[in-house]
Order: sequence, then structure tokens, then C-alpha cells
Amino acid sequence: MAGKKKMSKEVPESARKAENEFSKEQLTASARFRERRDILEALLEPGRTYTVKGAEEKIENYMKGKVK
Repeated sequence: MAGKKKMSKEVPESARKAENEFSKEQLTASARFRERRDILEALLEPGRTYTVKGAEEKIENYMKGKVK
């Protein structure tokens, strides 16, 4: 019997589910970030878009930072 090639189960980059991106204003107005609105106002740049995951990572990195 001839050897068969195994099919890779890895999904190509273009076929992965894209995350939605939101503006700073949309994220700060959302109920999800109600308790962290002030931190988002300071960390996010106006005119850029962010994913929810990206915004959460920025908050997490800020909270882990050292006080100067």
C-alpha cells in the first residue's frame, strides 16, 4: 500500500474568524468596560480601533505595571 499524506488540520490565517474592532468611544461606552472606563480613556488612542481582547490586554498590562 502506498503511504497517504496526512491532511493538516491547521486553519489558514484568512479562514480564521476575525474579531470585531471597536473605536475608543465604543469601548468606553460599553457595559463590559463600565468599571474600567477611566483606564481605557487613558490607555487607548483616539482614532484607532481595538478588539475587545486587545483592550483587555492593555488593561491587564497596565494593572501589572510597577508604580514609579
